[in-house]
Amino acid sequence: MRRTLFSLLLKKQNLTTWEVFCVPYTATGRELARETGNRRLATVSLGRTTFDRWSSGSWYGRPRGEAAQILERMFGHPVEVLFSPAPDASESPVAVGSVATQIGSRWPSSSMLIPAGGPAGTWEITGRHRLDGTSAAVHLLPVIRRGEEANPDDLSQDGQRDLEGFLRPARRGFIVGVEERRGDLDLYVREAASARRSGRPGPQSAGTLSIPSAYLLDDLTYGIVWALTQLDDGLLADDQVLDSERHLISTYLSLPRSAPSQLLVDLTAAGSSWMGSAFCAQHIQQELANATEVPTFWTREQSGEEAAPWLFFKHKLDYLQALTRFHSASTQTVRVFCLPEGEVAQSERYERVLLLLAIALMERVGIRVRVIPKPEYSEVDGVALVPGQQAVVANWVRVPGGALWAAGSTSTRGDLRTYAAAFADAQGNDVLSGAADSASRLRALCGYLGLGWDWLTSRCRSLGEYGVAGLVRPRSRLLTVNALDETLLFLGKLTSDQ
Repeated sequence: MRRTLFSLLLKKQNLTTWEVFCVPYTATGRELARETGNRRLATVSLGRTTFDRWSSGSWYGRPRGEAAQILERMFGHPVEVLFSPAPDASESPVAVGSVATQIGSRWPSSSMLIPAGGPAGTWEITGRHRLDGTSAAVHLLPVIRRGEEANPDDLSQDGQRDLEGFLRPARRGFIVGVEERRGDLDLYVREAASARRSGRPGPQSAGTLSIPSAYLLDDLTYGIVWALTQLDDGLLADDQVLDSERHLISTYLSLPRSAPSQLLVDLTAAGSSWMGSAFCAQHIQQELANATEVPTFWTREQSGEEAAPWLFFKHKLDYLQALTRFHSASTQTVRVFCLPEGEVAQSERYERVLLLLAIALMERVGIRVRVIPKPEYSEVDGVALVPGQQAVVANWVRVPGGALWAAGSTSTRGDLRTYAAAFADAQGNDVLSGAADSASRLRALCGYLGLGWDWLTSRCRSLGEYGVAGLVRPRSRLLTVNALDETLLFLGKLTSDQ
């Protein structure tokens, strides 16, 4: 379908958003009112919905009355011409509306806002309970998949200029390759920064703009983009505060118990999570410094949103590495997750992928994971139990009373018996019981979470081979994707080993 002349003129004059368009529209109305004496022209307003219909490029209705007069003055054409197909103007090669619809329907925590004429716009991402949401610039690019890459489909000179202009700013942005296949769309994602580092777009540089087919947008890649961009942007927003308030962690580590209010520092949800997690990791290591028995751990994370910090926070990886001192040829630490069926059922598929990746990370470093489905254990403390000696409490997920964390240590017999009973029940009701190795446990967990094992391991293998940084990379110094890359390869290798 050919687009209207009006929609093409909007793009040419950079008037593709309602907010920008209303400025000259209102000014032209006032100018005409002075010239004609028709005061109604000075008060004509334009609703966003009406503008969206006009600018869609395929709307067959036409403005009337004062609105028509204003548009004819602005663009120098009668409305009959403005709202008829433009000569030699074909429909955009990127199905903008179809892309936005597909992303919004498949992932309700996402929406793409692409102004009329496209192809650049905004990718809005929202969190659930522990993340605040964020947004990024996005540029749609028609591609054709050839082998292991999706390559740009004959960019015109205008398309090359548009893409070059999109890549220039040092902001977070994504190129979304769009391939139409058998009436459906395949979408491929690449962070703009990686394309910018590859070189400027141009007639001879199509290869530098290719997108690995491993970056196909599905529940694996979307979950990673969804979690990392929110954590990264939140931590960047808090960078100065976190740097200036680091002393709080050292101060509270000297206390036997602590539960500071989140009102103590002004942080985003990501910043609060980082500070709470960082304190709890140091608190546990400090309390277990002299432990000679192998501790067992209870973890409160129940969703991908809560578990994502394990994949990206640098201090989480240092913490897990420090605890490997308890591992030997005959012993390994155990970590328990309480994952009730109700929580799993209401969780989006991409979040369940993130949860499985976090647990796979622990299995990769030698931790034996247990999963208990009983909802009554949802509020058990995050705790490291040295049987018969000490229980180190360290909560930063779903902390009651709005605290950054709640931490302490106890050796009273009653408390130790209570925690020991929870661990014993977890062992007796482990969803992963009977699985003797990591591959068997993760396959069983995949089934419990409603994920396809063959699909997941295949996708992890291909994504791990390319690395996550080209898809989305952290800008905060507090984050890393190195452990995620290794976990993806670990999962991808499990199928070939079986």
